Amino acid sequence: MQSKAEIRNPKSEIRKQRMVWDVRISDFGFRIWILGWLFLGTWCAPACGDGGTICMSEKKAGFLITVFTAPTPFRAGLVDISVLVQDASTGEPVPETRVTVRMTKLTLGRDLETAPQLGEYAATREAATNKLLHAAQFDLPEPGRWQLEVQVEGGHELAVLGGELEAAAPLPRWRELWPWIGWPALAIALFGIHQVLARRRSARFGRERLPRASPPLSERSHDT
Repeated sequence: MQSKAEIRNPKSEIRKQRMVWDVRISDFGFRIWILGWLFLGTWCAPACGDGGTICMSEKKAGFLITVFTAPTPFRAGLVDISVLVQDASTGEPVPETRVTVRMTKLTLGRDLETAPQLGEYAATREAATNKLLHAAQFDLPEPGRWQLEVQVEGGHELAVLGGELEAAAPLPRWRELWPWIGWPALAIALFGIHQVLARRRSARFGRERLPRASPPLSERSHDT
């Protein structure tokens, strides 16, 4: 005869198994949710930000000036020009400088002096996430060849750095907006996958038969 400690409640055992699988399914669903958000984040990354692609770097007037452009590839629309100013001899950042960015459209038949200038923008540390950089954000109205000029003033020194940039056509509007419009659908899809897995697991355990009950005591005594 089995002792009370050896007798197990089948319903209790199934309930425990369901709880274990619910925890596993929840953990699996959480991992899917995290992976989905990481994937979405790669698409929803801002077009502009500190850093980007180095387009020029040069030593002038005691400064080492490095200019970054974003987005990559550089295209018309909202753009970010970030400038890192360092001491040319020590390599130490020199944040206390005044940085100005100028953009001029280059066209055939016109030299740089007569070409129309887009504007002059102050690159500031306040506009930069990385406070070692000076950043300016503005709208580049059209693709094509542009002349970028960066002016750095610090102490009694003045340095001007210039170079040519080729801007590609802007992205279609839907390419910029679809991640923000589509992320609710992704969240709903991930939730639906989690629910389907949970229901399948519950249905599987629900179809399992309970263990056979022990024979009546009269049958036991008859067998003995």
